[in-house]
Amino acid sequence: MTSADLPFGSYQPTALQARMIALGRSLPRTRTGRRMASALRSILSRARTDPLDLDVLGQRMRLHPGNNSCEKRLIVTPQFFDPDELALLSTRIKPGFVFVDIGSNVGTYSVFVALRGGPEARVIAIDPNDIVLERLRFNLAANGLENVRVLQTALGDKDGTAEFAIDVKNMGGSSLRLDRNAASGKRMISVPVRRLLDVVTGEGLTRIDALKIDVEGYEDRVLVPFFSTAPERLWPQMVIIERSAQSWETDCLAVLTGAGYTTALRSSGNDVLVRPEPAGT
Repeated sequence: MTSADLPFGSYQPTALQARMIALGRSLPRTRTGRRMASALRSILSRARTDPLDLDVLGQRMRLHPGNNSCEKRLIVTPQFFDPDELALLSTRIKPGFVFVDIGSNVGTYSVFVALRGGPEARVIAIDPNDIVLERLRFNLAANGLENVRVLQTALGDKDGTAEFAIDVKNMGGSSLRLDRNAASGKRMISVPVRRLLDVVTGEGLTRIDALKIDVEGYEDRVLVPFFSTAPERLWPQMVIIERSAQSWETDCLAVLTGAGYTTALRSSGNDVLVRPEPAGT
């Protein structure tokens, strides 16, 4: 039996861990608050190997403190997890919302949109890492969500297979960019690779209301071919992109700007770009 076989609520923090989590969630978004948060996350990850079942950002999540930075952040300081990006995204979510989550990890964005968009929303969650996808599927079930389609594949500029480097200490740092440094070692696996346009058309999407992409420096290999071949009706109205310019061969932000997008938000790690709403919406 694995942790995924046990129902949500099976993994509760100890009294001391609960106090640490409460302290972390009370910290302000300041430099001092972030330093304290980092210390709390470090202590908790060393003291806890089992996952934790917690309410985070209005959603139920089973989070693993040991080997994924985003899960550590969500356990102790969910208020630090892309707060401005999620706030802006939430203003656009409506019934029937179509969201593509590239590099879905354990599903923070996918669950966030699927819950708020209701059963008519469509979410496509894409990640090649079977470890985080098992966690994602659990989180979907814990929230009773059936409007999320999970695809186990990497995305790139051509179809085929490729070597994928799993960061064994930080699942979210795994990448097709084999030259990127891992937190503490890599484990190589072979994964399927598809083009974004093929995924979008294969899923029968006729529009994309928002797209989030965080694929550790491979964003250009996914987006540049898409915007050069996809019809404009399939261009997302909003793009949330991790800023990895040092790893890109082509400047994704310049491509998006050239396609008519404007920057709505720039955070410490992401850019959010939008394009004008189509006439009649």
